[in-house]
Amino acid sequence: MNVVPPEKASARRQEIVDAAVRLADAEGLEAVSMRRLAEELGVGTMTPYSYVADKDELLDLMLDEVSREMLVPEPLPGDWRQALRAIAFATRATVEAHPWIFRGQARRPRGRINTMRHIEQSIGAVQMLGVDRATGARVLMAVDDYVLGHCFRKRSRERMTRALEAAGEGGAAAHLPPLDPEVEAAMEAGELPLIKRGFERRRSGAFRGIPPEADFESGLEWMLDGIEALAKKD
Repeated sequence: MNVVPPEKASARRQEIVDAAVRLADAEGLEAVSMRRLAEELGVGTMTPYSYVADKDELLDLMLDEVSREMLVPEPLPGDWRQALRAIAFATRATVEAHPWIFRGQARRPRGRINTMRHIEQSIGAVQMLGVDRATGARVLMAVDDYVLGHCFRKRSRERMTRALEAAGEGGAAAHLPPLDPEVEAAMEAGELPLIKRGFERRRSGAFRGIPPEADFESGLEWMLDGIEALAKKD
């Protein structure tokens, strides 16, 4: 029986993970399978299983690999605000580069080293605030929720923009989904006047596409202002 040296096994596993990340970036997470990776790497169908136990372990390794990109160069900035801002921007860039992260995180992945390093940095940034542990945890979740929500909304806008562009000149209004009859009835009854005004513009042809993406940095600064006010209050 041939035993693969640990350093060679580690290098081969890294090859598999890197190929899986490239495939997920290009075609989505659903495109990643052990069979497809074997084809991409030009090896036997069962070869990946010699280095990665199964699809679940592969996904854990993929998430940990891209988590490396969320890390801020050490040492962290000495100011909590600068540190949280740097982490938020690094997280945003990583999620935008690897949008399949949303689906991957939904299955409670096993925490590995780069993920733990990211969490360690985040905790270190919040500790500078001087708030209690529970408040610090809520601060971290709020910032993460803002970053991930922004990325999710941006991706949705990009899909809608592509659909509107594909609809061609004059096709934008027709392309958008129709209103539910209950909503139509509510508008006719005088409810939802602000929304009705927007849909009337769409139907008249005044609709000019999706509003520009909300500014990430402005929203982040508003959130950090609120966190600072909380810390001063405590």
